[in-house]
Amino acid sequence: MRIRDLVPWGRKKTDDGSETRSSGRSLVKSRDETQGSVISLQHELNDVFDRFFERFERPFFDRAGAMNVFSQPSVDVSESDKAIKVSVDLPGMDEDDIDVTLTGDVLTVRGERKAEREENKKGYFLHERSYGAFYRTIPLPPGVETDKAKAEFKKGVLTVTLPKSADAKRLTKRIEVKAA
Repeated sequence: MRIRDLVPWGRKKTDDGSETRSSGRSLVKSRDETQGSVISLQHELNDVFDRFFERFERPFFDRAGAMNVFSQPSVDVSESDKAIKVSVDLPGMDEDDIDVTLTGDVLTVRGERKAEREENKKGYFLHERSYGAFYRTIPLPPGVETDKAKAEFKKGVLTVTLPKSADAKRLTKRIEVKAA
């Protein structure tokens, strides 16, 4: 005896009293049908989330030069014995469009990009303008010599070097980590 013979749905009584399977659709789906619909639903949900989150994965400025609403420039902060170094990725920008300030122990990098593109070819005319503004604040440890801070901009990367004070250099202490 097969399991589907035990399921009461999808059966039809014939004139002679015997039962046959109806040609209509069964209320009980086969495992393949159920698995296929679940996988199909999973693919649809994945597509919805992919379309929603793809805007977060775009670069700082998209191909047309417009700033992505949800993104900020990438920042790397590193520390050596002598200085704190902050690198900010700002592709396609000029140093004139960037403002760097240091207030207390907070470094702020602001900028804006204005881009215009105009094409005039046979049969069509294109004129695009884009604008994007941003700011990033980076908290710094105490002991930075603000009056000796330097900022350089090269090939789309802003690098701010903040020397440590003599006191900050002396206060740094390495702590040995032991296995428990």
